[in-house]
This record gives sequence, structure tokens and C-alpha cells, in this order.
Amino acid sequence: MDLAPNNSRHLHLANPVMIASGTLGYDGYGRGITDEMDLARLGAVTPKTVTRQRLDGNPEPRWDPPSYRQALEDGNLIFLNSIGLANPGIDAALAELAPQWSRWGATVVMSLAGESVEQFGEMAALTQGVAGFQALELNLSCPNIHNGAIFSHSAELTAAAVGAVRANTELPVLAKLAPNVPDVTEIARAAVDAGADALTISNTIPAMRIDVETRRPVLGGITGGLSGHGLRPVSMALVYRVAQVVDVPIIGVGGIFTAEHVLEYLMAGATAVQVGSANLADPWAPFRILDALVAYLGERGITDIREIIGAAQV
Repeated sequence: MDLAPNNSRHLHLANPVMIASGTLGYDGYGRGITDEMDLARLGAVTPKTVTRQRLDGNPEPRWDPPSYRQALEDGNLIFLNSIGLANPGIDAALAELAPQWSRWGATVVMSLAGESVEQFGEMAALTQGVAGFQALELNLSCPNIHNGAIFSHSAELTAAAVGAVRANTELPVLAKLAPNVPDVTEIARAAVDAGADALTISNTIPAMRIDVETRRPVLGGITGGLSGHGLRPVSMALVYRVAQVVDVPIIGVGGIFTAEHVLEYLMAGATAVQVGSANLADPWAPFRILDALVAYLGERGITDIREIIGAAQV
């Protein structure tokens, strides 16, 4: 299957199951991935976001609950994280991580976050000619240093960031949007008009919990991002709405733990999905979800997944 099939910059996916940014291996960049985990079987993988300079991320604790695997076993379906954008910086990522990604034989989407429109363009230019990834995903849920506004909360800033990247790369560009905005369709249109080849919907929802015994927030960064099962209905509604107003592929992300969840997103209008929290709980989850999806399609004699995409749209 192809993302943006009518575009010369199309991105080929073997199937619609991808890994979401920040959830690949122990460090988000693939550490701990074993030879048995054939990442080339998946539609694509998105390593953790990189920024222009190295960042240390947020203070501990960064997870609530500390173990997603244990949380699932205990029936806890609410996940919070406050990792921040801890990363080695784009120079180190291109020099040291990209060669490792090349060896996977998988489709890799590099995730970028900039502090300004100019920085987004600069980072895109730095990726020119570097092997190891086939597309760029823009993490727009970061503040612009010039005015403090979140890129993905503003149609104008979203368009400016996407446009700066588009002017500096021939790779497919995916714009990852935030869920907590008044009208996501306005921002989606702005991203597409500025040159985004596909949209990723959505990032996490700002959230927090408080320990009533210590009377302190449970996360070192005070607030974090809500992911997992709690995000899925919100993100799916956004996918449904955006699919009605843009003519580019949409990648649904949020709370995907089963093949049924994948099917829901596809029927809402997504072309592909990204598995995040489930992958943190069990790195084999994307493979199991893919196998179950293939089995579902085979049992029903569905040979073209486009038969499902948007089927719930009315």
C-alpha cells in the first residue's frame, strides 16, 4: 500500500501497521530490538523524535504506572508519560542512529521537532542525502521559541513549519497533529495546503495524576501525555473528522492494542495506524496485531484493504 499514491513523493508501506515514535525499543531508537523481530514485516517504524540540539528530557519519574506491561495485567488502562524530548540531537542521530536503521531493512520514518520555523527547515535540510529513513514526520506539539505558541495549536504555525520542511526535502512529509485544539480540521487543511503528504493523528493529551498520600503530582514533569486506551476514542473522532476535509492519507494513532482497534481506525478513515503504548507493554504487540489483522481479512475474503478504509463514514 502507498501513502499519497497520487504524489511523486509517495511512501510505500507493506501493510498498515506501524510503530509510533518514542516506543521503539528501550530508548525509542531501537535498542533492545532482537534479530527475531523482523521490523521489515511491519508497514513502517518511527524512532523517537530528534531535535536540533541534544536534550536530556524531563525529570523522573517519567511514567505512570512505571510498567505498562504490569498495568495491562492489572487492568489499568490509563497511561501517562512525561519523557520530554530526550534525544542525542539531529547530528548524532544522522551520524550514529541512521546507519543502524538502514540495517533493519524496514521502512523508517524520522521524527523531527524544531523550536522555530527556521529550525524545522534547517533540520530537514540536514537530512538530505542521508540513508536510513524514507520519510519525515513532524512532531508539532512543541512551543515556538519566538512566541511560546504550540505549533500544532496554530494553523499559521503549522503551515509555516510544514512549508519550511517541504522547501528543504524531497522526502514524504507527515505532519503529526495535537488532539487538544478547537478545530482540528482547520489545522489539518493548513498542513496539507503547505505541502504535507500525510497526517498523523494524534499526539497525546496533556494530563496529570496526584498521589493523595504525598500530595504531589505522580510525574516529575507535573503533567504528561495521556496515551493508551483513554486516547483511542478521542483520536478516532479526530481521524473521522479530518478524513472528511482532506484528500491525503491519515495515520491513526492512540490506544491500538488489537486488530479490532486497527479496523476501527481504518473504517473511520485512516489509511494506516501507529502502535504506541501496546508496544511499550510488549515489543511483540505490533507483530501480533498485524497477524490478527491478516487473519481477519483472510477469513472474510477481503483482498484489498481499501474496501475497509472510510467504510464508517456517513
